[in-house]
Amino acid sequence: MLLELLSHFARLAPVADRYFAGRAVNDKAQQETLAGLAAEVRGGLGKLEEAREGLGRQLQEQGAQAAELSVEVTRARMGVESVEARLAGTEKKLDRVRWMLGAVFGLLVMAVALLAVLVARGLH
Repeated sequence: MLLELLSHFARLAPVADRYFAGRAVNDKAQQETLAGLAAEVRGGLGKLEEAREGLGRQLQEQGAQAAELSVEVTRARMGVESVEARLAGTEKKLDRVRWMLGAVFGLLVMAVALLAVLVARGLH
C-alpha cells in the first residue's frame, strides 16, 4: 500500500512545488507591498511630526505675543486711568474757577449797581 501511495506522491510533488513556488512569490509580493506601506506610513508620520513641531513653535510665538500685548494693554489702561485722574482734578479746579467767576461777576454787578445808584444821587 505504501508503494501505491508513492506513485501518487510522485505525481503530486511537481504540483506541490509549483504551489509553494507561487506562494513564495505571492508572499514576497505581499511583503514588498507591506514594506512600501510601512515606508509611506513612516513618511506620513514624519510629516505629521514636522507639522506638529511647526504648530508648537507658532503657538509659542503667539503665546509670547499675547503676553507682550497683555503688558501693553496693562500699560495703556494705567495711562488712561492716570489721564482720567488728572481730568477729574482739572474738572474740580474748573468748577472752582466757575464758582469764583460767578462770585466775581455777582460782585461786579453789585458794584456797577451801587455805582449807578451813587451817580444817580450825585446828579440830583
